[in-house]
Amino acid sequence: MADAEWIDNMRKIVLQAVEAGAPCDIVSGTVTKTAPLEIRWGTNTFLAASQLIVPQYLTDHVQRMDIPGIGEVNVSIKNGLKAGDEVLLIQKRGGQRYLVADRWQKGG
Repeated sequence: MADAEWIDNMRKIVLQAVEAGAPCDIVSGTVTKTAPLEIRWGTNTFLAASQLIVPQYLTDHVQRMDIPGIGEVNVSIKNGLKAGDEVLLIQKRGGQRYLVADRWQKGG
């Protein structure tokens, strides 16, 4: 094996090890629109709804609950993201998909 090929293989192995140690990036963003959802990340990067994975707890939805003494009821949960909300995003390394992990307040 030539020295250049050996060095190239070692470089690839080291890069794979580094990427395996940090499989994702955690970044913050700001909701700019809600219909369709759009989040600004950085200065000029806008993430479209198709790039975002939003867990149910960050949406407006109906939840079925069993309340003692009353029984099962449907409850409307109003927890959807709104324009201006600061959000925590988890980006899969090298990917174009982002999980909206939670909302947060600057300085809070």
